[in-house]
Amino acid sequence: MYKKDVNVHIELSDICNAMCSMCGRQYIENGKLKTVPTFNKTQLKLDDIKNIFDDEFFERFNLGRVNFCGNISDPCASSDLLSIIQYLKPNVKRIDIATNGSLKNLTYFSRLASSLKGIDHRVTFALDGLQKTHSYYRINTDYKKILANARVFLNYGGYARWQFIIFKHNMHEVNVAKKISKKLGFQEFVAIKTQRFHREEFKFTHRNKKYHLQEPEETPEYEMSGDVKCKAKKDNEFFLDHYGNVHPCCYLGGAYMKIRFNECEDSIMEFYNSKENNAIQNSLSNILTDSQFLKYLQLSWDDTPSLSCKQFCSSNKNLRKKLIS
Repeated sequence: MYKKDVNVHIELSDICNAMCSMCGRQYIENGKLKTVPTFNKTQLKLDDIKNIFDDEFFERFNLGRVNFCGNISDPCASSDLLSIIQYLKPNVKRIDIATNGSLKNLTYFSRLASSLKGIDHRVTFALDGLQKTHSYYRINTDYKKILANARVFLNYGGYARWQFIIFKHNMHEVNVAKKISKKLGFQEFVAIKTQRFHREEFKFTHRNKKYHLQEPEETPEYEMSGDVKCKAKKDNEFFLDHYGNVHPCCYLGGAYMKIRFNECEDSIMEFYNSKENNAIQNSLSNILTDSQFLKYLQLSWDDTPSLSCKQFCSSNKNLRKKLIS
């Protein structure tokens, strides 16, 4: 099922400090932004990671890239992130981390940089604008604190990327942000146009402040057509969620998460058995080689592809998400 040289995308927890309105953590009800109350309770600890990525796994697979990101959390919210990095580091080629950068303190980010020395890595800091506009989307985050944490991370030898999501309210700041990123020493800058606007209108009130997220420009109607060209299969990557469940990718991991709220529209998830695909209860190596769900998913591409596969990996889809260097 998976080749020997494999990559993994890990969501360590369901914990985050931010209230980004487009995130699956939040929902809009009666014009108010709210957080799903069942989050902020679960995380994979160091012992879980040791149990999942055990000697058997490293005998059967070579772990290339570990990407700490996910759907609903910030990796830095994990109490064991630094210890987990130290455990995995001798057996991986690259470690990537995506964070809003507003958690923890200067000491933590200096330790994070030190923990990543000697291995290819990249930490992406989410900065969607400048001081007055950044937290319009990333509510509960602090622009000055993020820059301070990023500066310390860079000063201690870390490799960092500034990621900027373009909205109507911040589109005029992209070039200025890029210049600031270079001045601070960020090795990369990327601006993104998100595809999440196709789902709903992001107009709401939070703490007596009115918000209305808008696209920077009009875009074509969202399309899904053509054959499935699976990025995860191409990258030989799987997704590990904060319960220890193994999924083909983060998109199907997101579909699984929606089952608990009775909001899953992807019928393929009827065939997913979390007990069989949980790497805490079962051997990760065996899941990657024998999972019936993974086999069924690939067979479905030639007949009735999963909604998630069509939405995110259709060969002729309209790519509303674009990376702009």
